[in-house]
Amino acid sequence: MSDPALTRAQTHALFDVLIHHQLYSEIEAFKYPNAIEQYGFPFHKADGVQTTSPLLQNMLNKFVMRLPGLKNVGQDFWQDKVRVLVQKLGDAELSESYDKGSVGARKALATAMSSLLEYVARGMLGGYPAGERREEGKEYDASKSEDVHQAWDDGMRELIYGGLLDELFDKVAQSGKLEQHSSMVQAAHEYLLLNLASFLHHVFVMSPDGQYLLRLLENVHRLIPYMMIRQTLRVGNAATMINGMVRLILAKLSVTAVTNWIGLTNNTNDGMNLMQQIMSTVMAWDTSEFQKRAQKLENCKDSPKKGVFKAIKTHIYSSKDKHDAARNISLAESKSIIGVILETSDPPMDPAALSDHQHTVALEYYSNYLSIRDREELTKILCKLQPDVLTSAMKDLVAAFDPIIRAVHKAVDLSDTLYDAEVFLTDLIKVSKPKKPSGTSSKPGSRGSSPGSSHAAHNADSASTTHVPTVEDYVQLLRKHMPSAHKFLHQVCKNDPDLANQYREYSHAVLAEFRVNTSPSEEPTAHGAGNMTLPLQSLFSTLSTEKQDELKKLLDHHEKHLQSLKKTSQLRLQTVMPSHASTSSSKPKSATGTTHGPGMYLSRWNSLLDSCYITPAALHGHVRRGWEVKGEPDMKGMNTSAVLNNASNTRMGSRDRNRGVSATDGTGDAVERRERKRDGLEEDRVREVWKGMEMGWVGVCRGLEVMGD
Repeated sequence: MSDPALTRAQTHALFDVLIHHQLYSEIEAFKYPNAIEQYGFPFHKADGVQTTSPLLQNMLNKFVMRLPGLKNVGQDFWQDKVRVLVQKLGDAELSESYDKGSVGARKALATAMSSLLEYVARGMLGGYPAGERREEGKEYDASKSEDVHQAWDDGMRELIYGGLLDELFDKVAQSGKLEQHSSMVQAAHEYLLLNLASFLHHVFVMSPDGQYLLRLLENVHRLIPYMMIRQTLRVGNAATMINGMVRLILAKLSVTAVTNWIGLTNNTNDGMNLMQQIMSTVMAWDTSEFQKRAQKLENCKDSPKKGVFKAIKTHIYSSKDKHDAARNISLAESKSIIGVILETSDPPMDPAALSDHQHTVALEYYSNYLSIRDREELTKILCKLQPDVLTSAMKDLVAAFDPIIRAVHKAVDLSDTLYDAEVFLTDLIKVSKPKKPSGTSSKPGSRGSSPGSSHAAHNADSASTTHVPTVEDYVQLLRKHMPSAHKFLHQVCKNDPDLANQYREYSHAVLAEFRVNTSPSEEPTAHGAGNMTLPLQSLFSTLSTEKQDELKKLLDHHEKHLQSLKKTSQLRLQTVMPSHASTSSSKPKSATGTTHGPGMYLSRWNSLLDSCYITPAALHGHVRRGWEVKGEPDMKGMNTSAVLNNASNTRMGSRDRNRGVSATDGTGDAVERRERKRDGLEEDRVREVWKGMEMGWVGVCRGLEVMGD
């Protein structure tokens, strides 16, 4: 047999690059309304049309549609409801990060989903390496990082290839105590807890949108009528309880709803239900805040002429073709999007008449109104669409999950479970808020009539006198609340074995998708990409020798990058282990904690964010990348940076977009900025590999398309 075109390490790197870019390109495609039309089962697709989302379609069919309860929904749920909602969101043409001059919340959400799902996609296609089975009777120490890592690897292998899954279900049915499980399960649980704490810290603290997301969460949290829901869940009869919950959450609230009830009218789509009222109220608060900011920009000293603001607003509400044309001109000619808007307005305006300060004001004004339009469109689709597809879809889900809900209601006290969830969210919000030295919260989420009413006071807090939440804070939060999750699982498995067995069978079917089909002894490079090793070798061999040599150098560099990320993640996990950091509640709040948690996926997430294109900061200048402006949030002034910045460092005077980072961007340290730039540049480098292999790889993925009955 001739030597393979790629080494094991190069094959591993190539597989990583292809999955990474393919999956994100599939997710990104949903900003266009026709993406769902070419998706495939369970959505209708014209005969002969090739799917544009082979990985997502496979994962949906193999993992989501097998879920007990969800597998009972009818075809009309997917075709007439989910498809319509996805298509409407594509038609809405929500704002692009390029135009906003910052990494938007939608971009952050899409890239976060991609960075997590790519692990599932790699396991689904390549399989989880079988490796050597663990030593019989081996004990693991959950306070040692090397044991925690080993326990996670061994645990995954035992789940996929051994009998650990059945052991877990049986043990959970016997006890809700983690201490009753084997040392391997306890150490693997520790690995999961530390990584989850790192993820929460990254979302709410390191992310530039963190404090805005926290404010959003708190506003929703305050609007949920927990007491009414808990009273409803206490109803003993399951059918009555379900009916009461549907009425509470999904019943329409309007004058016409009353006339419908007494029989004067028959309009089932009128008004909004409680769920939609909460969504529309939160978005209305955001819109009000953005409008106030836009008004201040219009009235600020040395602001642009009124015609500039009018041209910007006109462009925002113009057609998609005009938006795309302006963006393409800006990219091709390295012009600010504001300059292009003014040049193409009716009548045209001379952007050179704007000073640097006026251009900055105009760019922020544009960003504010883009955010306003986004929330207007989301409110129309989710809360005011006629017919009300969202409410109808929710009712279908309740009907499909009715047997599951009845079983859980019988096995578990759902009222107490909801209370545990409420307390967890309350503590999560409290932990995530920056605190003053006295230990009092700086209250970034407090509000009067709108979410931003106390913003001015927040800016007065100096970064040097504020405690930023650390990874250890989230570790303690999860340690406090994990027993509630253990108790819930124990009650389900103990009190309703039939329901537990449904999920046991589902888990067996899911884990079977991660098995490697080829024995390592038969194929020396089997672990390079598992089941996909030979297809990748064959695909790569079709390239010219010159192209192969070019891509091999890039793959060698990328494999070193991946190994570096893995090593860094392992070291960071070690820093938050109990043996390395105190977990005592008496730990001084001023003590330095860990600001960079474990998780390779965090770097993969950042690589997508930090490599995206952003409009030039000046009328004529270079097109920026995400790592240059990541400190500029989607909800400007409502993120960690703005909360902690010194009041003297006002927004109008400190918006150095070329610099792109502030003193408190996330944690604001040099490590964060250096890694953001590194990850963004690595994304650019491996994109050459993706371009060279894209057509052939997409063909391979399409061959995996799941066909419906």
